[in-house]
Amino acid sequence: MKKILTLMFAALFAVYAFAAEENSADKADKSDKSEAVNVSTNEDGKILHPFKDYSHWSLSVNGGLSQFDGDAQQRYNQLLSSSHIMWTVGVEAEYSFNPAWGLILGFQYNPYQGYTSTTDYGKNYFRGNMYTIQLMGSLNVLNLFGQYRKSWRWAWYINGGLGFTFYDSKTQRDGDQGESPMKPKDVKDGRAMSFPIGTQVEYNITKCFAIGINAYYRFSNKDNYEGEHYTKGTMNDGEFYATINARVKFLQKSREGGHMRNITMYEFNNMQSGKGVNYQDQIDSLKRRVKMIEDTLEHHVFVRLDTLEHYHATTPDDDEDSVPNFRDREPNTPKGSFVNYWGESIKPDNTCAEEIRKIKEAMNLGVDYDLSVYFPFDKYTLTADAKDNIEKAAKKLQEDSELKVELRGYCDYPGKADYNLKLSENRVNIVEKTLVEKYGISQDRITKTGKGKLPNPPQKEYKNRRCDFYFYK
Repeated sequence: MKKILTLMFAALFAVYAFAAEENSADKADKSDKSEAVNVSTNEDGKILHPFKDYSHWSLSVNGGLSQFDGDAQQRYNQLLSSSHIMWTVGVEAEYSFNPAWGLILGFQYNPYQGYTSTTDYGKNYFRGNMYTIQLMGSLNVLNLFGQYRKSWRWAWYINGGLGFTFYDSKTQRDGDQGESPMKPKDVKDGRAMSFPIGTQVEYNITKCFAIGINAYYRFSNKDNYEGEHYTKGTMNDGEFYATINARVKFLQKSREGGHMRNITMYEFNNMQSGKGVNYQDQIDSLKRRVKMIEDTLEHHVFVRLDTLEHYHATTPDDDEDSVPNFRDREPNTPKGSFVNYWGESIKPDNTCAEEIRKIKEAMNLGVDYDLSVYFPFDKYTLTADAKDNIEKAAKKLQEDSELKVELRGYCDYPGKADYNLKLSENRVNIVEKTLVEKYGISQDRITKTGKGKLPNPPQKEYKNRRCDFYFYK
């Protein structure tokens, strides 16, 4: 018996090592691919509940070989009993609570036969039958320790529990010992507690059918299965049986998820609980990502943008050609000159710049800074000069019905960027309102752009709190 237990525990350790290695590899693979949670859903995207939407019952029938392990004749150092190898059949109903755990209610029939032989009592031939009802817990080791494994088709179970055995036996003594109390007697209504433990390997051929092989050893608290009553009361007899089994998993149409045996622990753990959908892992992951993005923006991006904005806002452009002094290779170009990126004058003999300038003047297009509307500090109310310039701009638009205007609003550099942007938008809005309501300029001919704050006004006696008219066709 000790040898059998040693072999069984060695097999259990091998299962654990295999499952743990598979779990580690698959977990690393899944971590590399994505942190997204794979919540089980049906074809319509509905989140499935682990108990309401899954089937749990299955039925298994088995048949194979068994051997009685009691006080039968046995050679020295023999691993198994020398009693006869007999046949056995059984049936089991299992309820799977989740992909790793289940509860089995089973019935097993085991006939047995053998003989004992001693110097004192001679040979005793015995033949009997065991009828065992047993309740066992079922542990799927591959799912328990390999919850990230990719396939549900293979399953390796360790089962154990408690049973009640009803048995009978007939004995035949070789030789007559009279009415000695040591004489074997037939057993008609034997009862015993039993303790089955074993392992089971199954392959799921389809989602509703599986086949497997089983190996069990059943301990007993009785020692008179062979009819020798003088050993009654000791705990020694047992039964070993190995079988093949066929399992049917009951799939209900109302259970959209299928059977609980057909999913992995990873899927089960990410389903909704009875209190609702469990998105905590997704929420925590998103929170971490948002926090990382916020930290990056606050401590890196925004700081650099502010530095860049301040740099450009405070960089002088003495000749007002829109090229800052640090990049301007010709810092004294006349106002209105056409320049390249480096502030260098574009020569007429090399380009058509002069022709373009003359065309723009003839078409009366571009920005006319003489018409710019200037505002008081931190205000968007119109002064008398501002109203006069708006009237001039309106007259210009009235003279040419095809002419359109873009209103560009600016602010001084002091203050926050978002506040100044809003202020510049309010300034172009009041100019637009005056053009439309007082002078009848169609709103379709007006576009507005709030530029926010800029450092250098085109006329040095004014600040940048202004609205420019950009005429175009």
